[in-house]
Order: sequence, then C-alpha cells, then structure tokens
Amino acid sequence: MKSKIDEIMKNATINDISIGCSGDSVKEIVKNDKTYYLKKAKGNKLDKEYYMFNYLSELHLAPKIVEFKFDGEYSYLFTEKLSGDMICCDEIFDDMNHVIELAAKAINILQSIDVDTCPFYNNLNIKLRTAKYNIEHGLVKTEDMSEESQKRFGSVERAYEYLVNNKIVEEKLVFSHGDLSIPNIFYENEEITGFVDLGDSGIADMWFDIAILVKSLRKNYETDEAEKYLFKLLGIEPKYDIIDYYIILTDVFL
Repeated sequence: MKSKIDEIMKNATINDISIGCSGDSVKEIVKNDKTYYLKKAKGNKLDKEYYMFNYLSELHLAPKIVEFKFDGEYSYLFTEKLSGDMICCDEIFDDMNHVIELAAKAINILQSIDVDTCPFYNNLNIKLRTAKYNIEHGLVKTEDMSEESQKRFGSVERAYEYLVNNKIVEEKLVFSHGDLSIPNIFYENEEITGFVDLGDSGIADMWFDIAILVKSLRKNYETDEAEKYLFKLLGIEPKYDIIDYYIILTDVFL
C-alpha cells in the first residue's frame, strides 16, 4: 500500500529547508495550494517529537500529523503547515518590537500549559546526561561550540565540567519547548498558532526556553534592547547567571 507521503509528494513542488532545523533532513512539499513538511532522521530519533506533536495538537499548538513511519532505517514525520508564518518572517522581521511581543506571547502560552499529563521530562539532570552522552560519543565537538564558549572553555569537556560544577540547584518546572528560537514560533493575525521542532520539548526549568530565546534575539538583532524589551513584557527580572548557564549548555546539549 502506498503511503500518504508518497501520494502527496507525487507531482508536488519540493524544497529543501534549513532554517530552524536541528540537523535533520526537512523538506517543504507544496501541492494543490497546500503546504506540508517532511522531516527525516536516522533511526527512532523522531519518536519523541511525534508524541509531542500529538500532545500539543490537542491544544491546537502543533501542526497536524499526516503520517509517521519508520522503515527500519529512517523515521519520517509528515505534517501539514501551521497557519500563518514564522515570527521572524520577512514581513515583520525588521519590526523588532513586534517580533518580541509575539515571542513573549509564545512563552506565556507554553508556560501556562498544564504539565500534569505531559509524558516527558527534560529537566537539567536529563540535559546533562544527554550532554555527557553527546561528548562521549563524539556527537558534539569543540568546533561545534559558539566562538564565545570556545574562547572561555577551550573544549567541550571543560564546558561540561563547568556545567556540572555550577549546576543550578532549584528549577521552576513548566512546559518547555526545548528550542524556542524565533523560527520555531508561528503566528497569524497577532495570535500564536503553534510551534515546530518539538523534539526536545517536555517538563523543564522555565529559564531554559527564555535562555534559548535570548540567544536567538542576540543572534538576530545584535542589541541588548531586544532582551530588555522581552523582560519588560514578561514582567520579570532577568537572571543572567541562569540564562548564561543554559546558553552554555546548548553548546553541548542541542
């Protein structure tokens, strides 16, 4: 029996996508004025993302899944496109405050989700175990780290040692996207329509998503006014020691 993926991809327009992706193969498929995305990854890597798409789909915050399959070597996650566009789309990107206002809405939505039924934890202990695994198995290397982390630590091993020795003691656990950079947030008519790239989502410290978003704003706007406005909208004082810790963690975790 032909899969839905094969049926839809036949005679469709297919584009490779790189923005906002996490190293997996992602294709945009356009057919009959409808847009889909096909994510492909080695082994069972997409299992968790599939479950989290289902979890957030019930809250109307994730794309609708068309098909999910594993062929013995690769996993395939085939979804419809979310309504609207990324909050970093060309239409509004130059309006920094507008983008940040939508990003703040996204954080508030995520952190208001009831975590009692969330099937996955992704707190600091789990992240540190993943970081250690990534280092021991050569999945992250010193040259993969940010330039700042390379200068500060010199190697992924020393960065990991710092993270263990300076471990955050108290976490405020909420629902966390896990990679809340601005390309992973969608909006339409000033409302957040959902999120993509959910492979690292689950229950985690509230400051982790905030740290990822701060990192994304720094990369895209290169001014501290961006994060100042973010914290003004969130109504909280930034904890830069925690934010910086999590930004370092992303070098050896994500």
